[in-house]
Amino acid sequence: MFGKNTGFKAQSAMEYLMTYGWAILIIAVVLAALFSLGVFSGGNLLGNSCVASPGYSCQTATLSPQGTYDTLGLTLGQNTGSTVYNIQMACAATTTSGGLPSTSGTATANVNGNGFGNVLSTGVIAIGANSATQLVSGQTITIPTNALGLPCWTSTATALTAAASPVGTSFSGYLWLNYTTGSGAPSGTNPYLTIKIATITTKVV
Repeated sequence: MFGKNTGFKAQSAMEYLMTYGWAILIIAVVLAALFSLGVFSGGNLLGNSCVASPGYSCQTATLSPQGTYDTLGLTLGQNTGSTVYNIQMACAATTTSGGLPSTSGTATANVNGNGFGNVLSTGVIAIGANSATQLVSGQTITIPTNALGLPCWTSTATALTAAASPVGTSFSGYLWLNYTTGSGAPSGTNPYLTIKIATITTKVV
């Protein structure tokens, strides 16, 4: 009788282990499949946000492969009470303006030598001084993602390229504004001022 009970208990224990063993195996296989698909990677968990500094607004910041580079598109507004002139923007994963990239050797056609792109009041990125590169208080402009859009720079001062940073690549950085307070050409009496106006978290789409 003792032997039969022992055998019954052993059989029950084996069935218990087999049942839960298969369940654990199935869960492990599912988790492995999800992991291989990148579901648990930081890039896929990353949200899309553009948090603006006081006096500015920023919406729908997205990166898109446009020719050689991934360029940034967004809707930007300012409500500081003053017009800013000679505006230039840079998108870079650097925490200080002194760390903004030099585009020497990797210059895109749409940025200046300091990594900034001139922005017209219509939202178009353009090279060179232009009297329309101003942003009036209360104004909102949309910068499109196109081949002459605003590239984003990594912490190593290299532009995100479509080849090295394909769709799905995550990016966290800042939007910088270069501007003057006077409407005339930048000079010693009308110097450029550089401020960080937004924090960007997005992915290449």
